[in-house]
Amino acid sequence: MNFQTQHLATLAKYAGISFIAGAVNHGMFSEQRSLLTAAIGVVFYLIGAAMELKAAHDGSKSWADLLGFGIVASIGLGFFTGGLQHFPDSPQRSLWVVPLGFFLSLLALYFSQAWRSRMGFKPLAIYTGSTGVLVIAGAVFAASYWSDNAGGGHDHAHSHDNAPVAAAADTATIRNVVIEVNDNMRFDPGTWQAQQGEVLRLIVVNTGKVKHELVVGQAQELAEHAKSMRQSKGGHHHHDNAVAVEPGQSAILMFTFDKAGEWGMACFEPGHYEAGMKGSVQVKPQT
Repeated sequence: MNFQTQHLATLAKYAGISFIAGAVNHGMFSEQRSLLTAAIGVVFYLIGAAMELKAAHDGSKSWADLLGFGIVASIGLGFFTGGLQHFPDSPQRSLWVVPLGFFLSLLALYFSQAWRSRMGFKPLAIYTGSTGVLVIAGAVFAASYWSDNAGGGHDHAHSHDNAPVAAAADTATIRNVVIEVNDNMRFDPGTWQAQQGEVLRLIVVNTGKVKHELVVGQAQELAEHAKSMRQSKGGHHHHDNAVAVEPGQSAILMFTFDKAGEWGMACFEPGHYEAGMKGSVQVKPQT
């Protein structure tokens, strides 16, 4: 293979991996656009692999490697690299994406024509077990760390009731709740539970391409507010129980549910609530 071909093939393959990694970073399995991005990444990777196959004359590569395990390799490498980048914003997703990517890439390489006839099962098992444990342990540690230190430099703290929250924060353990907002006009998770009086750090991660917000309030109040906004044709709205998040950014909302019962989440950016961007929180009474 000459230099020009090798360079172009390398560009195509790594561009493909980057596309898949980007899809993971921006909401893999939650946004239609991200699935399309991942598919484009696979195509780019296969183009680069096909160029290498065409230029190879030693029989080290085959069409089976290209069409079968080449796809697995591209997805595995994309998951692994994308998950590593995504830990600060979505640690719980990266917790499983990184190990999955690692094992997929390992599987693809071993079953390629270059290695499946050169390496026995025992050394493969030893390598998989030892490195797999390290990868999983590292993922668990990173997920734990970033769950407790999320938000980076994009934190915007607001509270529903400033005095009670500040006082409670001194004596109570603060629980982190990661909420993803995306351009499918959904909150993820859309439903969850909390305890009355519990101090929460709501970590809002925007994986979409447009601005979103999280407004927390009692379900009936949010519905009435949405109705009033429609009647007044939108306009500005400001809340001390809300946080706005720019595309690709994250923000923090400190909140304490002072009453038991059904609470809600909403996004009142124009058209978002009407498109279904709402959720519910079941608040259990203090025991």
